[in-house]
Amino acid sequence: MRFVVLLLCLPISGLFYAQDVPRIRNFLPSAYHGQNQNWSLAQSASGWIYAGNNGGMLEFDGAEWRSFALPEGQTIRTVVGGPGGKIFCGGFAEFGYWQPDSTGRLAYHSLSSQLRAEHLGKEEIWHILVQERFVLFQSFSTIYKYDFQKVTILKPPNSIMFARAVNGRILVPVIGRGLYELLPENTFRFVPGTEPLADRIVQFLVPNGAGGIWAGTTNHGIFEIKSGQCQPWNHPLNKAFKQYQLNKAIGLRQGGWAIGTILNGVYILEKTGNLRFRLNRENGLQNNTVLALCEDRDGNLWLGLDHGIDLVTLNAPFTFFTDQSGKIGTVYTAARWRGNLYIGTNQGVFVRNGSGFQLVAGSQGQVWQLAEFGGQLMCGHNAGTFLIDGMVARSVSDVTGGWCTVAAPGHPDVLIQGTYTGLVVFRRTPGGAWRLHHRVEGFTEPLKKIMFDARDNLWGAHPNKGLFRLRLNNDLSQVLEYQVFSRESGLPTDFKPDLSLINNKPVVNTPQYPLYISDSAGTIRFQPARTTARRQKWMPGHGSDFFAVDTSGTYLHTQGKTYLLPLFLVPGYENIVLLDRDEYLFCLESGFALLDKRRLEPYQPQTPAPAIRFIDAGGGQALLPKGEMHIPYRQNTLKFTFTVPYFERAPAFAWRLEGFADAWSPWQNNPEKEFTNLAPGKYVFHLRSDTGGPETALPFRILAPWYLSAWAIAIYLFLLIVCFAVLENISRTRLRRQRQRLEMDQRQELSRQRSDAEREKLALEVDNKSRELSNAALNLIRKNEVLQRLRDELLHSGNDPRALQKLARLIDQNLEGDHDWNVFEESFNRVHDDFFKRLMQEFPEMTPGDLRLAAYLKMNLSSKEIAPLLNISIRGVENKRYRLRKKLGLPEDANLTEYMIGY
Repeated sequence: MRFVVLLLCLPISGLFYAQDVPRIRNFLPSAYHGQNQNWSLAQSASGWIYAGNNGGMLEFDGAEWRSFALPEGQTIRTVVGGPGGKIFCGGFAEFGYWQPDSTGRLAYHSLSSQLRAEHLGKEEIWHILVQERFVLFQSFSTIYKYDFQKVTILKPPNSIMFARAVNGRILVPVIGRGLYELLPENTFRFVPGTEPLADRIVQFLVPNGAGGIWAGTTNHGIFEIKSGQCQPWNHPLNKAFKQYQLNKAIGLRQGGWAIGTILNGVYILEKTGNLRFRLNRENGLQNNTVLALCEDRDGNLWLGLDHGIDLVTLNAPFTFFTDQSGKIGTVYTAARWRGNLYIGTNQGVFVRNGSGFQLVAGSQGQVWQLAEFGGQLMCGHNAGTFLIDGMVARSVSDVTGGWCTVAAPGHPDVLIQGTYTGLVVFRRTPGGAWRLHHRVEGFTEPLKKIMFDARDNLWGAHPNKGLFRLRLNNDLSQVLEYQVFSRESGLPTDFKPDLSLINNKPVVNTPQYPLYISDSAGTIRFQPARTTARRQKWMPGHGSDFFAVDTSGTYLHTQGKTYLLPLFLVPGYENIVLLDRDEYLFCLESGFALLDKRRLEPYQPQTPAPAIRFIDAGGGQALLPKGEMHIPYRQNTLKFTFTVPYFERAPAFAWRLEGFADAWSPWQNNPEKEFTNLAPGKYVFHLRSDTGGPETALPFRILAPWYLSAWAIAIYLFLLIVCFAVLENISRTRLRRQRQRLEMDQRQELSRQRSDAEREKLALEVDNKSRELSNAALNLIRKNEVLQRLRDELLHSGNDPRALQKLARLIDQNLEGDHDWNVFEESFNRVHDDFFKRLMQEFPEMTPGDLRLAAYLKMNLSSKEIAPLLNISIRGVENKRYRLRKKLGLPEDANLTEYMIGY
């Protein structure tokens, strides 16, 4: 496949001037939600930045800007941080301080309200000087001294510009007279030798670092006050200061000065007084008029401008060249050769000449690589390959797309290059110049990046899709074989691979993460280089140094330490060039950055943990985030506002709410998070930022609603007990009444049943008596009949034996008759509940004789008494008892009579 990129080669010539300067971060009025002019800047003890703006006071906590207005909306001319979190400020006819209230939000306290209107009614407070025991608020005509109890009015000798503490003295430039010192007894004393300043407008006073004082004037430059003399500062820069109108100056903590002008931005001076940087609109400032200066605790410089606010990362170990004009373009590569810095861009090759860059003739177009080989600077270009000869580029190859050139191992005079259309080989001529020698046959894929491994295999990365390992013949003329690696080989993706050599180990960078390439006995394996929270691309540095690039910036890993550099390289074409062992060049979209590694250690800022500034609860309530918070249930919708005082770039945050979500959220720039309708319980809000500081944790508890609180539950239990008691009492009363009704009913029923039973008993007795009477009558009749028959038979027998026998049989018939037994059985069943029926059901083998014996035994009759009833002998009765015992299954020691009585 042929891969050809045709770019328009723009004819660029001329010299483009620019200086390497610190990174400048611009804040537009639309970003800080204020007006253009910013008169004063200060930093509070908490780290927040405050600005006096035409529209009020601005606050910047690193993540968000907020604005605050004075009672009448006046312009704020000056802001200064004070003790106890106070922010002193002043404007037209007003001065006082802001201080956090119980919710952490700033509330204004006026001090000028203690004064009568005629003292301040037409004046503006332009400067504030905070000392340990007092604060001075200064207008052009008056100084108001606040001793943290009351305000005292001081009248200077004439109109004044400001009051400053310099070398332990409070000095006041008095217009038309020179300098005066404010004494402890609130009087003013002239400073001898400062008469030359009488007809000058003094804009600042700063120590000169040698025991003297620099007095900066509007149109006459800097005067040096020392040993009772005041003379113009003898330095070449003073000529420029006279021309560009000095306005503000501060001494820097690490030594040196920052001097702001009205017409030409700010000058940063070294400790020696020599120029370190000149910053103006040409190299990054929004505006050339500097109205305020402030050095923050990280050593960075804030500029209040006539239009906007700028941050200069003065303490950072890197400087930037920014192509404000756009004539140089995006930087893709660079090299230092013969003491000159060359950069390759999408417009051509440029060489630094003094403080600017000049186009190398013949190099117009996209440049991919600048590298020195054998004392010569080679340029891989969209149009081919060039040798750079001073200010001229000479073509040595017209094979398009000289992406990457490397030295061939074992061949000191041979280079191999990956191009749009495969591989080419360069050889050095006897004269020492590099020339194209031949194409490598057997492979025509475009290779954006190539490198050799320890086995002299050539690895190549396709610009879009594909990773290759090639084996070349000895003279590098042909690819003998090659292997393609893809997802099936263990890569997370086939797309956009990149190659690096980290600590002499080959690494393939993928869009997901970097992987080490291991070759064990010809078997290729890909192992994730490191588990990271972000997708990173690894790039080599000097020695064991290496860089990891991701969306949060660039990380330098060196000597066991990691430094986060807020540098964002060209996406897809990331490149970091080693200029020498301690200096790196980072290719950027609109220029480049230079890192002096030796300045890393003192630079490393101690980024604090992110801070939770505000908590807005449901119902418009504000909570102060401190300790373990107990939040009422009605405020269970919480909005957290957080930040971190890191100003070099916008920080990103991640959070998790323990008890609600265990996983960390994705990184986000929005410094707020809201949780709605949190259930009662304990939570911990965890917060971290990508600026490298420690994690913040805020525990809090959502209290149960009042109807689920402990006292409510106690009331519920009490009411429940009362309800149980009432219900129990009602139940007992109802049961008692029911029992009483039942007892009454039972008595009535018993009475009724008793009457019925008595009636039934009487009826039964009458019936029994009647039946017994009838039976008795019948028995009497029958007996009488038998007796009559016996009498008749006796009268007619005449002692005839046959007649006597007949008489005996008649008696036997009456003795053995069943009539008496039937009458007995009927009466017996009525008395003993169907005794015979039950006995037959349980013992069906019993005979009528057995039943009669059982009945007589039930009546507790003895054998002697039973014998005549059965018309048998006593022994016969005993035999019958024995047989009955066996049928009943009774043991020998059981009493048969007792058994029948209890049956």
